[in-house]
Amino acid sequence: MKRCTYCGHPIAGEALTIAPESASGARPTAYWHKDSADCVKADEAATGEASPLRRLLSRT
Repeated sequence: MKRCTYCGHPIAGEALTIAPESASGARPTAYWHKDSADCVKADEAATGEASPLRRLLSRT
């Protein structure tokens, strides 16, 4: 299972692979959601609003 390194949520389907900068393998390969609409943090950054569930959970 691949996880988005930007938002931390699992990726269902295709992922955008970000190759590590290190040739020795010290850094693991990173994955992002292929479509930014699937990424929670990218959606919040674009709209400036948190999802209703996140707002509800942040109140407690």
